[in-house]
Amino acid sequence: IRDSSVTGVQTCALPIYNLGVLQRSAGQVDEAIATYERALALKGDYPDAHYNLANALLAKNRPREAAEHFTIALKSIPDSAGAANNLGIALSAQDKPQDAVAAFRAAVGADPKSAVAHRNLADALSAAGQLQEAVQEFHTAMSLDPTDAGAPYNLGVALLEAGQAAAAVEALRTAVAVAPRSVDAHNNLGIAYGSIGDLASAVAQFRQALAIDPTAPEARRNLDMALQAQRQPPPPR
Repeated sequence: IRDSSVTGVQTCALPIYNLGVLQRSAGQVDEAIATYERALALKGDYPDAHYNLANALLAKNRPREAAEHFTIALKSIPDSAGAANNLGIALSAQDKPQDAVAAFRAAVGADPKSAVAHRNLADALSAAGQLQEAVQEFHTAMSLDPTDAGAPYNLGVALLEAGQAAAAVEALRTAVAVAPRSVDAHNNLGIAYGSIGDLASAVAQFRQALAIDPTAPEARRNLDMALQAQRQPPPPR
């Protein structure tokens, strides 16, 4: 939440805005949305209210409206990495990867040390089909925050989908090392191993996923297929 001390805010709009902040903090998102809208009805050029309203709308899965308010807020606070990053999230939710890329680039420009902004930029670049640059951004995110399993995991999935299974193995091994209890990371690492013909390692990863969650249907299905493939005789040379 941004600082509520905005120069020129009308006296009657400020307490209403602050009420919205309290409601949002208490998890009363719908009430906060209505309150922020009341504040904006009194003072339309109120960037903090636009920003917090946009975040609340995003939380309620209303990305189109959220994007509108993030855009308005950014006209007054163009160097806000948070507003640019969240605009990118709202645009991604509308399946607008190129627009999201532009927003995340602005976020990275405003805060080059933000691992989250770099990872989100990488995800948007990947969705836009720009895998080479996406890989670079994923690695930047990983160097900025080695504790975030999301960057190597998303990198691994992107590489796997692009048919680069060997590189995906390396990324997903990092994800598993950072998040050893991630069923998805183990499952996808198993898929990557299977894609390079290492069925023993694939089986081990699927078993690990099921040890964490015995009800994981995809891991169970993949394990059954990998075990069946192990039993098949090798193809004739």
